[in-house]
Amino acid sequence: MEPVRYGVIGAGVIASLTASKLKPGGAVKVVAVADVNEAAAQKLADTAGGARVLTDYHQLLADPEIEAVYIATPPFLHKPMTIDALRAGKHVCCEKPFVLTRQEVLDIMAVNREHPHLRVTCCSSRYHNTATARKARAMIAGGELGEVYRVHFEQVTGGYAIGTKFPAWRNDPAKNGGGISFDWGPYDLDWLSFILGDLFQPRVVFGTTGNYFPLSAERVPPCLDVDGRLAAEIICDNGLTIHWERRAAEHGPARHNVEFRGRQAGLDLCFLPMGAKQQLHHYAYRGAEDLKETILPDAAPVWDDTLMHSIHDLAAAIRENRAPSNTLEHNVKIQGVFDALLASARTQQAVRIPE
Repeated sequence: MEPVRYGVIGAGVIASLTASKLKPGGAVKVVAVADVNEAAAQKLADTAGGARVLTDYHQLLADPEIEAVYIATPPFLHKPMTIDALRAGKHVCCEKPFVLTRQEVLDIMAVNREHPHLRVTCCSSRYHNTATARKARAMIAGGELGEVYRVHFEQVTGGYAIGTKFPAWRNDPAKNGGGISFDWGPYDLDWLSFILGDLFQPRVVFGTTGNYFPLSAERVPPCLDVDGRLAAEIICDNGLTIHWERRAAEHGPARHNVEFRGRQAGLDLCFLPMGAKQQLHHYAYRGAEDLKETILPDAAPVWDDTLMHSIHDLAAAIRENRAPSNTLEHNVKIQGVFDALLASARTQQAVRIPE
């Protein structure tokens, strides 16, 4: 299969890391890199195998050789750049968070309807590729858990290393949407929506958020003015409830716990390759026997494959004329949860997501 010819917009840390995982002769070929920082663009272009360097992304979009773009700029630029790319006839793989509000997704959808042959996806789908997630998705869709009524997602990460530096936009909600909610939250919700499939129909959110705080005089998180913790109850149309919690940089150990509970069986698994349960743990009572735990053989996440999944998935979707695993419809639901979370945290009231 001919590689999909990509243009990269933005030459920051995540784009450079992604470019370092490109394999010669693979499904993707980077032919141009655009960034206002020409030196950064040149460095990424060299890593990607000698791509052309541009300082204006509009020049990249005008290049007829480029089929798709990978947008890796700060989040506040995602919507205008995605719309510009669609109007230029390019497929889009956009870094997470996809955009800042649900309305921005709807605005992009309106433009995409004018170019329905073009595919749009978000890198929040990175963790769709893991064998454990795919097996859990198949088991739930196949009814092996029975009626799924409860999901518990909890992720706690440690304090940042002393001396960690983040760009200024990471500390500005007008440019990034938020802190840990918009940094890791897109992965959480996209992964849950992938595993749950049609069961992921969020309708009501009650949640709280809190900002980062210094752990000591020497250990100050890089972002003090954005959220460093969140906790939410998400009620879906079918009655399924999801507890979603993330915390970072606190006085306590890291922890990772994901549970799916159905009327016939339960599953525990990991989101990232961390924690005590990196494979699928299946639980069920059978007859009069005690609770039986079965550890399934499906492999835990592999970082290099995970990092590249969204870009490769869009390439396959283009060549196979299918939808990618993350779609604009996915992102309407995901962004609806974010909007409701922020509103609920502000008002201390449950917030209903629009139909």
